Amino acid sequence: MPVSAELEQSLPRFVDAVKESDDFQNGLNSVTNLDQLKTIVKQIDPVLTGAAIIPYEQATSPPKITIDSGILQANILWRLLRCPGGPLVLQMICKEVNFALWIESC
Repeated sequence: MPVSAELEQSLPRFVDAVKESDDFQNGLNSVTNLDQLKTIVKQIDPVLTGAAIIPYEQATSPPKITIDSGILQANILWRLLRCPGGPLVLQMICKEVNFALWIESC
């Protein structure tokens, strides 16, 4: 079952929340494993249930469909992309790890 457009708005809201908080940015830059990432993500937005640590090559490969992108104050690169025929995904390149977030469908 596809995720609703309304639920997908959690991803841009997540980016906005991180933009507004030095603590969240510092926390994301200190993440070294998936459990730490999930803990921070849950604090920001518990709707975001899909998370994965991804290789740098994947985080920087040319996306098929870029929705939005930018660089946060703590030098975190981010991009929202649409997977062909699939979900909206947020990718972030942080100091220690790179990760992807999405909303898992039922």
